[in-house]
Amino acid sequence: MAELKKAVLMMHTDQAQGELWQAALATQQLDVIWENVSLDLVQYLEKCDRQKLPDMLIMDMAIKSASSETLQSSSVCQWITKQKAPTKVVLFNPRQEKIKDIEHSWAIRRGASDVLPRLSPENLMAEVARVTALIGCSLISEPLEKIARSMGASSGNGQVREANLAATPDINLPKANSKSETKTNANQKPDDGDDMVTYRGVRIRR
Repeated sequence: MAELKKAVLMMHTDQAQGELWQAALATQQLDVIWENVSLDLVQYLEKCDRQKLPDMLIMDMAIKSASSETLQSSSVCQWITKQKAPTKVVLFNPRQEKIKDIEHSWAIRRGASDVLPRLSPENLMAEVARVTALIGCSLISEPLEKIARSMGASSGNGQVREANLAATPDINLPKANSKSETKTNANQKPDDGDDMVTYRGVRIRR
């Protein structure tokens, strides 16, 4: 009997990056499902038979719930942790070419397995390798090399990529409580702001 393909469910706000992820993952003999950002992922997962849960979720960390300002990445990670589901959650930030350490730490604390930056010809192989390793698959490098070469040939001077990066603001994670950076009194806790995250001006509790 042929071994079943591993399933990866994706949700992207950046169409070009979504298409690139879809093409890259398809070369790895994975069953790729690309859902609309309006999907309530927790409801979707709750309706799935446990044996049919995707092996991995790759989702833009900026996607919000359709009914609130809550980030879907937070509620999904909480559900996966609570249910002790085997699904790996990988968050994705198409607005950054490099993930900040504090952003990575925040994602891991939320329950994600990893957080990845925008795909480019330079990092395509490495980022896809991180994904395949998480679900126990060996990297098939040759088709990825072809995709990376085609990206390099079509990217030109990078103006399109820079325009896309400038179009969407970054996620702002607290570097530290601003009060703690000034002179604090003995009763002031330096971690007052550590349980909150600001995303596009919205304060979200961890």
